[in-house]
Formats: sequence, structure tokens, C-alpha cells
Amino acid sequence: MTRSMGMFTCFFVWGLFTLSALAFAEQDSTGKEITVNERRVLSINGAVNRAVIDPLFKAFEAQHPDVTIHYTESNTRDLYERFLSEPETRADIIMSPAMDLQFKLTNDGFALAYQSPELERLPSDSYWRNELFGFTYEPIVTAINTDILAADALPLSREQLLNLIRKKNHLLDEKIGLFDIKKSGIGYLAWTYDGQQSRSYGRLLEAFGNHQAQLYTDTSSMLQALLKGQVFVAYNLIGAYSYQWSEQYPWIKTIMPTDYTSVIMRTAFIYRDAKQPRLAKRFIDLLLSPLGQHILANQSGLTPISPKAVGPYSRDALSKLPHGIFRPIPLGLELLIQTDDAKKQLIYNEWDNAMQPLSESLSSP
Repeated sequence: MTRSMGMFTCFFVWGLFTLSALAFAEQDSTGKEITVNERRVLSINGAVNRAVIDPLFKAFEAQHPDVTIHYTESNTRDLYERFLSEPETRADIIMSPAMDLQFKLTNDGFALAYQSPELERLPSDSYWRNELFGFTYEPIVTAINTDILAADALPLSREQLLNLIRKKNHLLDEKIGLFDIKKSGIGYLAWTYDGQQSRSYGRLLEAFGNHQAQLYTDTSSMLQALLKGQVFVAYNLIGAYSYQWSEQYPWIKTIMPTDYTSVIMRTAFIYRDAKQPRLAKRFIDLLLSPLGQHILANQSGLTPISPKAVGPYSRDALSKLPHGIFRPIPLGLELLIQTDDAKKQLIYNEWDNAMQPLSESLSSP
């Protein structure tokens, strides 16, 4: 064999060895080897509109060209219940604004702890035990179809809303939209927080019951009903969605109540037995990073948790809109009180007593 042929053979064998090594450069959590030619899948289950969160997904896929994000969207209560009842469908990452349900899953041991280097940039009350990560700062709002107002002023507080309901009286029968607190995790969270904060809580519940409020499982359905005139008042919506509708439909007015404005955080955790834990950690890093927070502040309509993010949906921009005292729902152990079965049943009973008698009387001959 000539010297040149020998060298060629050596380089050829070395090249095959190198390609073989690269082909098995990574392993998943079960130890299965993954070739670089295979597209890896990061699975995310969430209660956020795909169109809203998609800019973040695209940024992540741009950083990891061999990765595809598989996203499954559902409402907050369904997301929680399916997580518990269908273990085989659990995704690598769970995202939801229902902070109490997320906290319960985390506290029950379903989350993988991760000390993200991005945490030091964020408020210390935006994450819990390096397992549950808040990434947005979003007001809970009221929305009004101004066709109902005529010459009346926009109700800026809960007290003014009650006055409007009394004045319009039967014009608002079946024309008030609420979350169904038994079917919506975020609806239950916002309503129970009202019970702790609002002096008008009992009167609001009575007024909603007396006027046969319509119940919805998500903000989008409520906004659709508001747009079509099926309801004229929608209470306790997620502000990010409502403000986007107000921009598109000027007769839909979004109000952060001036007596106080509740604030929720969308939270995310990595599932304890994630199939792609390393990719999940990288996604959490992006979500919390200045780049991820910048994307939220500029492309998603969601207000980022970082006060340093700049953009039309930033916390600074939010603070310049009319609002009451911001009262963020704390991300802590007190959330577990609301998930206690006995406590929940008391709230359900109170809700049913206000809502059901009127429904039954309407259906009786």
C-alpha cells in the first residue's frame, strides 16, 4: 500500500469514528442515545394562547435548530386535572396562571428543582424553592361593552360597577360574564382573592346572582360574548387578553379597578420525570432571561415579570395606565389554603347559594 493511500485510509477511518461519536453525543433522561440527525421534542402543556406564547417558542427553536416544541393548550382547570389523572400525557414543562394549582403540584413533589442562573436578575418573590417560576405580571381586569353605558360614566371601581348594575337593573339580566369558578382555575383564584381583599365581595356575588350572570371557562370566550353583545360586563378577566381586544375594538373598554387591582403571575415548572430535562432547563433559562422577558414585553402582549424589560407591554407601560393599588397574589404557602378541599367546598357552597336558586326559578314553570 502506498503512503498516500495509507494516509487516506487513516483519515477515512478517523472521519467515520468522529461522525459516529457525534451521532451519539447526547442522551435523554432514560439513557437512550439520540443522534444529531433526530429532531428532539420538548413538550409543553399550558394555559396560554398559542399565538401569544409562540414568539418565545420560535426564539427557542432558533437557538436549538434540532428541537421542535410540541405545545398542548387547555384551560387552567383541565390542565391541572389531566396532569393528575393522565400521567402518561405529562409534558416536560407545565405553564399556567392558576398559581394555586401550580403551587400545589409543586409542593406535592411533581417539580424538578433547577437553580437557573437567570433567577438572580428577577424579583425574589417571583419564584418558589427553585421549582416554580413566575414569568409574567398580569392584572385582573373588568371589561365593559360601552353600548350599555349610554350617557353613564365608565365604572372605574367595584363600587361604581355595583352602582351601574343597580341603575341598569334588568338591562343586565343574563348580560354579566364571569368565570365559572368550578371549571376555571384562574377564575377560582381571582374570585377567592377578591374574598380576601374586597369589602364589596358579598354585594358583588349577590348582584351577579340576582342578574343571572353567564359563566365561562376562559377569557377568550368571555371576550367573544362581550364583542357580540351577549354580555355587557365581564368581571375578573386576564388583562393581557382584554387589553388586546380593547386595542382592536375601541368600544370594549378594559378597566383595572381603582380600589385595587389584583395581579397574577403565569408560572412554569419542569416535571419531575421530564423526558427532556436539559432542554426544559434551557427553556426556563430563556423564559426568565433578558431576551425572553424582552420578547414578552414586545411581541406577546403579556407583561413580563422583570421590571427591567422595556417595551409596549412592560411593567413600566402597565403602570402608566389608570389602575388601583397593585396587589399581586403572593407565590407562597398561603396558596395551599385555597386548594384545601374543605375551604374550596365552603367557597363553592357560597357560590352555589348565590347562583343556583335563580337558575332553578328561571327553569321552573
